[in-house]
Amino acid sequence: MSETVTVKIEINGVVYPVSCMTGEEDRLIESSKEVNKVIASLSNVSETIGETRLLAMTSLILADKLIEQENISENNNLNELINWLEKATERMNKVAKLLENK
Repeated sequence: MSETVTVKIEINGVVYPVSCMTGEEDRLIESSKEVNKVIASLSNVSETIGETRLLAMTSLILADKLIEQENISENNNLNELINWLEKATERMNKVAKLLENK
């Protein structure tokens, strides 16, 4: 059974205790750093943005990045499948030609 640990992360200057599974601490810390990067970039655009709006916009930006990565992954998988099918078709055509010649 995995144990949980509590990690203190800082988001937008506020420290939050967050529980995670043992071994996931570094990933949680890296995730909080990514959130803070987006918050910092948005804060540079407008310093008067409210915290709720800031966190909502940050969530949307990070979700968009995730969707973009998923689309890239899907396209790569599709390209791999197309390449495999092209090679398989070539092999089948070669076998068909060999059979025609017999």
